[in-house]
Amino acid sequence: MQSVKPQESLYDWNEPNRTVWTGPRPRVVDETLRDGLQNASAKDPPLDDKLAALHAMAAIGVDLVSLGLPAAGPRAVRDTTALLREIVRARLPLKPTAAARTTEGDVTAITNICQQVGASIDVYAFVGCSPIRCYVENWTMEWLLDRIRKAGETARREGVLYCLVMEDTTRTPPNVLRDVFAASVDCGAKRICICDTVGHADPIGTSEIVKFARKTLEELGAHDVELDWHGHNDRGLALANALAAASAGVRGVHGTAGGIGERCGNTSMEQLIHQLVVMGARDAVPDHAFDAYRSIRVEAVQDKKPLTTSGTTRAEPAEPLVTLRTKVNHESVELSARPSRTLLELLRYDLDLVGSKQGCDEGDCGACTVLLDGEPVLSCITLALSCEGREIETVESLKGAPDLDPLLDAFDRTGAGQCGFCTSGMLMSAKGLLSREPRPSRQRIREAISGNLCRCTGYGAIVDAIEIASNPAAHAPAPLLPGQEWLPKPLPPYAEKKK
Repeated sequence: MQSVKPQESLYDWNEPNRTVWTGPRPRVVDETLRDGLQNASAKDPPLDDKLAALHAMAAIGVDLVSLGLPAAGPRAVRDTTALLREIVRARLPLKPTAAARTTEGDVTAITNICQQVGASIDVYAFVGCSPIRCYVENWTMEWLLDRIRKAGETARREGVLYCLVMEDTTRTPPNVLRDVFAASVDCGAKRICICDTVGHADPIGTSEIVKFARKTLEELGAHDVELDWHGHNDRGLALANALAAASAGVRGVHGTAGGIGERCGNTSMEQLIHQLVVMGARDAVPDHAFDAYRSIRVEAVQDKKPLTTSGTTRAEPAEPLVTLRTKVNHESVELSARPSRTLLELLRYDLDLVGSKQGCDEGDCGACTVLLDGEPVLSCITLALSCEGREIETVESLKGAPDLDPLLDAFDRTGAGQCGFCTSGMLMSAKGLLSREPRPSRQRIREAISGNLCRCTGYGAIVDAIEIASNPAAHAPAPLLPGQEWLPKPLPPYAEKKK
């Protein structure tokens, strides 16, 4: 019998249908120093580490890099300025971008840095366009389009490229997208970024919305306006969606180092570039360059104590197990636990109550807040064995439909959660407050949630929600304004739904 060489015995089902990449080379946009820092376990790294990250990005072939959100404060201005100077000084092959809300002030914060350094930064101005966001914010379509135009006109007047970043594009109806695209083109936008903000899309939906966007731009005569794709990983499809978007014709695809970012993260930049190389869309990257990039990511951006699959951040020596008897959400529980086991670890990894989030793991962020005998505690720094004979309540104790808890109802009505990571801790702090003070003042509400950090909402809607939950019958939702007929109808007051 004739021997067969191993390589000859393999059959690659990819090859018969594989086509050579014929479109433009997709650009990759690195959001590590902006969106990546919105991960709950990430830390805003020192400036020196950010500067080193720029060089690592350049080495793996990153095309555009977000330098941050200058309007966030003095430190953001300082770091963005220094990063731009380093790109100029070292002649790095990186095109700088910076994030902005669609306001004239945020755009001006970027252009001021451009003037100071003598180099240009592309403005990536974001705004939520989906009906649910407009409903929550009480925006009319006219107001939204006016905001987009004014920000774009400011960028055009200052001579910088304007990209409209459409948050939650993948849940926005076609008629709204057409109006937003038209307003963007009118004010001089040269790019439009399609965003899968909550990781809703799948690859088929991704391809469809990119095709729709390209067709709409052609109908508007905007042949020079390019498309970007920015996706999140809530369904584990971020990479697949990014590749689908690239195949469908977007020019820029966004990612972060290791896929870090808010909630479940973004598209992994390492995986994205590797797969684009496999598809023939980009040149190969040396392994040592990727190694340096990963090192920067671990040391500079992520918490230096990354979580493991067991839910702990430390090596655990053998310890005797101790019997623990307690009540969790009004049910008696008896189990064995190590003396070093935290309450958060016990809830998430022993009882599968994952509503309490493992964020900072150091008692700083409040995402792990639960009630212990009715009082809010940080479960990440509370030993499980200290709960012997006591009553523990987690966010899972809040009733769902049809007898919906007033707090859940109010948070939904006001849009008090955006990425949602802090929400469970906020809810438990609020429940503890309302059990002690049924009608708290807004100042008391602010004090009660002062230990719960939110990276998204600005706290206003959260305070509103807790105030509504304290007296649901007195807070009917506002009627829709003229021009808001396209939005969902307001939810009825909680008291009315109870009937």
